[in-house]
Amino acid sequence: MIKKKTDNSTDDTQKSWVQGVPFKVLLALFVGFSLYMLVSAVVVIVLTRPEKQVRVPNVVGRQFIDVYNSISRKGLRPEIRFYDVYDIDNGLVLEQYPESGTIVSDGSTVRLLVSRSSLKMEAPNLVGIELPFALNKLKNMHIHDKTITINPGVISYLPSDKTAGNIIIAQDPKPGERITPERKINLLVSTGKTGVDAKMPDCQGQSINLAYDLLMAHNVEISEEIVKTGLQDKSGIIVSQSPRSGTAISEGQTVKVKVLYYPLKNHPYRAFEKIDYTIPPDEEEGLYEAYVEDSQSKRLRFSRTMKPGSVISFVFHRTGNSRVTLLRDKKQVKVFTVNVEEFE
Repeated sequence: MIKKKTDNSTDDTQKSWVQGVPFKVLLALFVGFSLYMLVSAVVVIVLTRPEKQVRVPNVVGRQFIDVYNSISRKGLRPEIRFYDVYDIDNGLVLEQYPESGTIVSDGSTVRLLVSRSSLKMEAPNLVGIELPFALNKLKNMHIHDKTITINPGVISYLPSDKTAGNIIIAQDPKPGERITPERKINLLVSTGKTGVDAKMPDCQGQSINLAYDLLMAHNVEISEEIVKTGLQDKSGIIVSQSPRSGTAISEGQTVKVKVLYYPLKNHPYRAFEKIDYTIPPDEEEGLYEAYVEDSQSKRLRFSRTMKPGSVISFVFHRTGNSRVTLLRDKKQVKVFTVNVEEFE
């Protein structure tokens, strides 16, 4: 009689096989399988994790040049299409897609419809006007029942025995020349008499951005005392000066001005910024100069002979992203950068 194998005999065979495998081999198999499961789980997580989400900002009605950098820094890609107009400012965002508030993936494209103006007008006559009044006139030009702003270009200063200080002597383009609103007007401004007959100009109530060049034209050293203010529209304004207006001044003399400054949390497209830099003790005494470069021009905004341990402190106006290069005896010492933060 043939005996059939029972299930118990099968289990005994499997047990004897497992018992015959060395413990180290079993441990290696277990560890390998665990590592395989772990790596698989990580791969699944990486491949299935959600993309970074970005909220689209509202840029309709704003100048494209003001918002381009901010859109890019949010991880979005601006794509523009122009629309020719005659009664709307140039470079204005008319439409956007996706709409503001839409949540999109990082790297998404934001399509912008931007105005391209063919409007032309006559350049205003600014000759003979004080510089602050001329700049205000450029800011509030009226044409076709709308207000248009023309930006000043390079403002240069020239001594004059015939024209009082801070009066515009000449301009380019000339008065009456047909221009588009985005055309900048360069201005030549009188500093009045220099030398033995030079007088301290009246800077009180004026922006340091304008007064600095006017004072530098008299070859004096400018020392700024910076005072915090809670009003942003007062930032950069000179509230006192020494010597007083009309006092005789000479080349190389130190002129002191007290300047208001509003500390910024974010950096809008146009704003006054402040630089503080302590000269290291291992540096040398020399002529320290600071040049500001932005979307408008490159200009000197600090120039004084300084010693190690002294603090360089000054306020300057910036349009768009800026780069401030600090030099000692014409050699670069340090570079400061300020980037626009429109929506942060």
